[in-house]
Amino acid sequence: MNTNAARMTSVRNRRAGRTAGAVIAAVVGLGGLAACSDDSAGPEAGGVTAEDLQQVEDDLAGLDERVGVLEEGIGTDAAVDPLGADDDTAAFYDDTESYIGQEVTVSAEVSEMVTTTDVGSSFRIAGESGDPIAVVMASQPMELDANDVVQVSGTVVQVQRDTFEQDFGVAADELFEDADAWFEVEEGSVAISADRIEVLQEQGQND
Repeated sequence: MNTNAARMTSVRNRRAGRTAGAVIAAVVGLGGLAACSDDSAGPEAGGVTAEDLQQVEDDLAGLDERVGVLEEGIGTDAAVDPLGADDDTAAFYDDTESYIGQEVTVSAEVSEMVTTTDVGSSFRIAGESGDPIAVVMASQPMELDANDVVQVSGTVVQVQRDTFEQDFGVAADELFEDADAWFEVEEGSVAISADRIEVLQEQGQND
């Protein structure tokens, strides 16, 4: 938990505790006054009525509810998914072909670096199931290594030699030293034409 959030929560809880204590004291005091008033023939001017006591009890119940909401909010902060709700990883690897033509954001480990040149880079990412997926990015390459965990955003395409430059924004001959060898492996397969890559964890970071 964030230190500032912890301090704020502590202050709120102390304030809630003091308020609850004050309300309880008021209930006891008013109850005593109400008991004293029973000895008279009727309520004196300014005396405490049953309605007054009920109002105090309602206020105390409302205070308990507000403290409960605050405590629930603290638990919710700890359960936030660091990848975010827009990450498509789980569903994507279950049925990659159904995503052809769609924009996705997936997180996975780099299983193999294929090429890095001045015009772009290509690598493969592997999920917990299924075959590795080729990723091609036609822009100034970033530093990546096998076993880095990355988050990739881009368009899912089916690799075709005739439409490679249109799909990925770079000519295959400019990107690959041996384009024929790459197409032998990837043609017809699903790949991601990436427009954003973020390194979530570098290799060996948790060793």
